Formats: sequence, structure tokens, C-alpha cells
Amino acid sequence: HLTALDGGLNGNARGAVEWIEEEAASADAWTDPLLDGLLTVIGRYIVMTPAQRLVVALWIIHTYLVGLLEQTAYLTVTSPVRQCGKTRLLELFELTVPRPWPAVTPSEAVVYRTVHARMPTLLLDEVDAIFAPKTADRHEGLRAILNAGHRRGATVPRCIGVSSKPQDFNVYCAKVLAGIGVLPDTITDRSIPIRLARKRRSEEVERFRRREAKQLCDPLKAELERWAEEHGATIAAARPPLPDELSDRMQEGCEPLLAIADRLGCGLEAREALVELLTEERLDERENAQEKLLRDVRHAFVSADQHVLPTESLLATLNADEPWSTWYGNGLDARGLATLLRPYGITSRTVRVGDETPKGYRRADLEDAWTRYLKDEPWRTWRMLRTPRKPYFPPRERDKCPISKRHIRNTDTPQRRLQRPAMRRPSRPRTSAQRCARGC
Repeated sequence: HLTALDGGLNGNARGAVEWIEEEAASADAWTDPLLDGLLTVIGRYIVMTPAQRLVVALWIIHTYLVGLLEQTAYLTVTSPVRQCGKTRLLELFELTVPRPWPAVTPSEAVVYRTVHARMPTLLLDEVDAIFAPKTADRHEGLRAILNAGHRRGATVPRCIGVSSKPQDFNVYCAKVLAGIGVLPDTITDRSIPIRLARKRRSEEVERFRRREAKQLCDPLKAELERWAEEHGATIAAARPPLPDELSDRMQEGCEPLLAIADRLGCGLEAREALVELLTEERLDERENAQEKLLRDVRHAFVSADQHVLPTESLLATLNADEPWSTWYGNGLDARGLATLLRPYGITSRTVRVGDETPKGYRRADLEDAWTRYLKDEPWRTWRMLRTPRKPYFPPRERDKCPISKRHIRNTDTPQRRLQRPAMRRPSRPRTSAQRCARGC
């Protein structure tokens, strides 16, 4: 298919097509040259796993059929830190998908009006800044649009004009969401996760030059349009078998990709790739953020062997590991911790730690949530503190004085010493010989 387009290209683009054909002829090539071309272009500029590269290629093909499909799966491109290839992948999407719309922190009105007008492929970058805990309240409308826009026919009603006439705006389109850290559960639940990592020194990719990449992707884009026009109706009517390892919502989002993969002759490989990405990120490791926080908080209490933990100490323990160290790009803070624990009826309160009284959390307030929502470990495996321990009070300076010590009873028990009534002052003043050097 690509060789047929070679006659109308200049020297650079003709060489790029020849390079794609050579790479596609390797031992790992698929049966369809269109898919081979996409895979080689992706692997030329971005370091990804084979499963991620195959899913991204299928997702690009599905963007040309969005108008015929019943639903679309979002693509969430995340990384633990910057400089992992997220922006480079968005730039590659911009050259390969139809009607690309790269956007950074757009307003709610801009999104639903643009999507309603031309059904673009939304390439939304810096999502971690939009849904950060400190700014999430200002973007609830945008989150609602993203939550509803994965199914065809989804609309949002808005009043327009001077007369405030209500109008329904279509919000259905293909979307890529890129950001650092962990995105909201309501977004990731409708998405296929592509988690990138910074490349090693041994992993080499070519430097991305937009002009050269455009000449490389233009013939692919023309071929994708031709393929979508020829096979679009068949793909939309197909009902491919779905993996049982995925949930109902995941199966709905993956159905178009699997139909495309079956048409291209890589259905088995596509199912294995989707199960690998979705189960690894969400069913096993990427569980619900609130449940994972409950589990990690329980581990912090067990490790510290305490009945109370200050908020500062608890956050230091949580942020020592992912996903809390990269939570919305800045790590978990006291406000985010309180927000995640509030649905369980858990709030911070003033606790006593030695002589200080900071804000913190009590184990007694967390035990009920641990028992109800964490079912992987029995109660006895983590309840290690059976009886409350008595706090330790260091001896005072006057208790070390041999003269003053005779006026104190039960000096070996600090608890009784604190509970004894105050002693009266001796009616007869002491002589100078009875006073110690400290002036007791």
C-alpha cells in the first residue's frame, strides 16, 4: 500500500517510505503493511514496550472510525517524572490522527463547543495540573465532560445567547490525556493506560524533527483514511470475542480495537497486550486509590507500632513510595490525605506525641474501615497492639536529688508520682546543710 504512494513524494519522504518497508520486512512484522508502518514509526521516536506500541497503533487506526463506533476508549499517557516521552507521543499523535486538537488547560466552554463543532481528536496535555487537589474544584465541569464523552450521543446541556435558550452540545470524541503521576479514578476507569518511563542509555531512538516526521507520517495518514473508508462499516458491525480478564467497562472500550486487530490479523496479540496493560495497571497494582491508601496507612501504623501518628510523619511514610510520591505530580499532602479518607468517616484530630500536640490520626478511628474494606488480611495479622501502652515520662531534675528524693513516695512509678496530691511546704525552713547544690 505504501509503495503505491511513492511516486508523488520527494526524496526525503521516498526514503522514509523505503525505511518503513525495510523495517516492516523484519522477522517481527505483522501480516498487514499498514500496521507495520505505524509500529515502526512509533518505535523510531519513542521507547515503549511491544504491548504499548501495538495498542497505540490500534488506537490511532480507531480514531478514523470514531464516527461509526458506539464508544471509544481514552488513552492516558502518564509517567512518574518529566522527560519520559509524553509530549513526544502527543506530537506523533498530532501527525497521525484525524482532526488533531492539541490543548493545554482549556476551559469547559471551549471543550464542549469545539467537540460539538468538529469532533476532533483531543490531545490534552498537563492533565495533572488540571486535576491537582488544589485546582480540581475549578475544573469539575471539564471532568464531567471527559467522564461522559466516551460514548456516542453523550451531550451536555448549556444555555446560550441573550435569551438563554438551552442547547445540547455533543461531547463524544477520541481523547488522549497526558500528565505526570496518577490521574483521577473516574478518568482512568474509561482509559487504556500507557505508562512511560525515561529511556536508558542503551535504548536509542532517533531525534524527533517535525518536518521529517511529517513527511514520514503523511503517506501513512492517507493510507489510514483509505483503509477506514473501506473497512469502517465492517468494523462498526463486528462483535469480536472479549477477554474475560477485563471488566464490563474495559471490554466496551476495547471492543473497537479488537475488531480492528482481528481485521488486521493480530487479534491474539492485541488481546494479550490489552490484558497486560489493563490488568497490570488497574486490577492488581492500580487498585482504587482510596483502598490503596487505607492499605498503606495500615502498613504505616504497623511499621511504626504506635496508636497515633502525626500527619507529618504519616505523609513522610506514604510519600516514600509510589503512587503517593507522584500523586498529581507533587506528592500527597495533608489536604489530599484528608480528602481520600473523608468518605470513610476518618478525619484528623489533635493527638499527643510526647509533649507536642500536632494534628494526626488515631488507630482506633481507622480500625473499622480496615475491617470493612480491606479483605486480603485477617484482623489478627495486623492488630499487633493488644493493650495501650503507658506513656513514658523522663525523670525530672529534682527527682535525682538525694535530699528531695526522701519527700517523694513511689519514685519508681512515674504514673503514681503524677497522680499524687501536691505536697505541702514544710512549716520549718530547712537549714543550709540540708540544701543541695542545685537549690532544691
